[in-house]
Amino acid sequence: MQEGQAIILIALLILVLFGMLGLAIDSGRGYVDRRDQQAAVDASALAAGDWFENYTDLTLSINQSVALYQRNLRIYTGIQTSSHTHAYVGPTGALDQDTYDYTFGGGYSLTIVATDTQFNGYQFVYTTNHSLPLAFMQIFGGSKTIPISATATSIVGNQRQTPALLTLSTDKCSMNLTGSAQLTVLGDVYSNGQACLDSNLHEAGNCYGAAGSNCSDAQYYCYNSDPGYVPHSPPCDPNAGEIAGSAIVPAPTLPDPGFLATSVPYYPTAEAYSQYNRGTWTEMRPGQYNSFHLSGGSASCAFLDAGVYNWLNNYTSDANGSFVSNELRAPDEQLYSAPGTASVANPQFWDQNGVTCSGHFTVTNAAVGQTILLAPACTDLSPLTPAGCHSGVSDTKSRNNRWGVEVTSVRYDRFVDPTVSPNPCFAAPGCRRESAPSSCHLTPNAVVGSLHSPSNIGVSVNITRNAPGAQYYNVYLNPSGCDGIQSHFGWVSRFDAPGFVNGSAIGPFPNGTAWTLGAAAAAVPPAAGASLYDINDTIIANPAVTCYAQTRTINCTPTDDEQPPQCFSNCPPPANLLSQENAPMSLEYPPYTAGDVANENYCQPSPVPGNINSPCLGSAITPGGVQFYFPNGSCFSQNSQGATYVFSGVQYNWIVIYAPAANTCAATMNGGASTQYIGTIYTPGMDWTISGGDRSPLAGQVICYTAKVAGGGQAGIDFNPNYSPVPPAARLIN
Repeated sequence: MQEGQAIILIALLILVLFGMLGLAIDSGRGYVDRRDQQAAVDASALAAGDWFENYTDLTLSINQSVALYQRNLRIYTGIQTSSHTHAYVGPTGALDQDTYDYTFGGGYSLTIVATDTQFNGYQFVYTTNHSLPLAFMQIFGGSKTIPISATATSIVGNQRQTPALLTLSTDKCSMNLTGSAQLTVLGDVYSNGQACLDSNLHEAGNCYGAAGSNCSDAQYYCYNSDPGYVPHSPPCDPNAGEIAGSAIVPAPTLPDPGFLATSVPYYPTAEAYSQYNRGTWTEMRPGQYNSFHLSGGSASCAFLDAGVYNWLNNYTSDANGSFVSNELRAPDEQLYSAPGTASVANPQFWDQNGVTCSGHFTVTNAAVGQTILLAPACTDLSPLTPAGCHSGVSDTKSRNNRWGVEVTSVRYDRFVDPTVSPNPCFAAPGCRRESAPSSCHLTPNAVVGSLHSPSNIGVSVNITRNAPGAQYYNVYLNPSGCDGIQSHFGWVSRFDAPGFVNGSAIGPFPNGTAWTLGAAAAAVPPAAGASLYDINDTIIANPAVTCYAQTRTINCTPTDDEQPPQCFSNCPPPANLLSQENAPMSLEYPPYTAGDVANENYCQPSPVPGNINSPCLGSAITPGGVQFYFPNGSCFSQNSQGATYVFSGVQYNWIVIYAPAANTCAATMNGGASTQYIGTIYTPGMDWTISGGDRSPLAGQVICYTAKVAGGGQAGIDFNPNYSPVPPAARLIN
């Protein structure tokens, strides 16, 4: 009897044991399933942030991350259903939010919420769900499946990590933006100490400070994350992605990012800029300078060759009649609003701050012989390309028998740091730079031939003043004259700049005397002394064609036109006071028109196929870029009477002014209308005093020990992600 009872008890216990075993197995499977899903959404959320940081393409980022999610969970049946919705969220409805829902085979589903939180970056929230089939528990009357879920949140481009102005000192008033001076900032301001502010700070972003900061006293302007955005007072337009910032106090301290200046050792040569006189301008080469104090006077324009400038004993610019820049501009710059016409920019870039250093040229007719000069096909691939060439194509466009002529300035710059890769600018001759076009000059008289009929033309292009930095000039002809249509201008040839042969300066240089391009070339000159000539319309076809920015062959259209003067803290800008801006970044191959291929918006190597929204991502070099390096003991003084307009480059992590932490000098930035530093100022030990001007003197980011705005003018810090160090990579915050 007792034995029979034991058997029954054992049978019941076996059921309990099986139930416990089933619970253990299904629970373990549930735990593994959740860990698999958590790993999948962690990886996918990070991938979305990384793809978005590299390509700023939301659709591409989401697609790549979803594909990674499927691979990690070994989902091979593909997407079964998907949907996408968009909404505006946030307190004022100004934040873009996209929601993506997916279902997959095997009971998996994924929801992605991508929100543009403006100051705080792009946020990606991934939530995964899976109906896990139970192996044992359903035998005991439980559910056939249980829901398993996981979530992950990543963020990228958080401006708390890349503010427009960051002061590292933890002292009181380490950021002192008070008084009669007005400072407009596009981007966040962040003080590790107490921020002392008032309503003269126009803040298009957030203000972060330690406890006791009076960030709430600032005037908060409308902000948009697009490069080149002009901040303005509220109301803000949420449909345009605008949002007003706020005070965030107290805020945790931000560490010194510890940026490096790795290219300094590759520019060890001691230089003396006075020995590189180019007539109306001075050419400066990178290297070590014992001191630099540019004052007004003759030949006081200094063109900076690309590289690192190591100022061993101060940099001072304080005199009217002085100008320093690495910008390459055409002679007789065209007016941005009337390209392809005779209208000239006012002022031209190199005619600022009391100097007259801009290039100038004239056009004259020349007699034409009966023999066509035969040469290889016209190209502009390298400095060794022959100056004269002939195409053999025909032109049937009607004309008024007066041709239009435009020229551009061309030079080659090297970047000699071998540790940067890829570096297409390392080997000689370096990377080619070509300026925006000049204004159009008409040939003085009708050429041989009647109206609307084939004609012969001989044109002499005469340089009376070399454009600073130009080693060559490209010439473009328009059979229809100066008709204002840039696509009617076609490239015909490239010539040595007067005083230069194959990029090397040999002198003498023009100074008010006409030097005819081509007539003095080392190769066989064109007939009758003309720079170029045409017999029966065999040079320029119609219309001209868009070419790859790195090459010029017969009939290529000119480079992109310049843009209006900068409008930032003072809009509209004062008439005839500010120089024009360069074209924006663009892809360099047809059908794209390349944008700026000479200055700050130029990148090498050009990404192919690339992304038109982020055309320079993946590039390693900004040809022509410079860096100012200040070792311990050297200081910086930019007075409003002096003028410095320089751009850095991606090879320097966009740091235009660098000083190690041991350098604790008191630097001054008094920016006038002709001054701008394009890039980041990284001086973790320096105390900066910033005063105003008519354009933003700082186009990038400022990281320093303390900062003070003084004086009674208008100053600006224009945080532009195109000219700032690489932001922190995507990171998980949940």
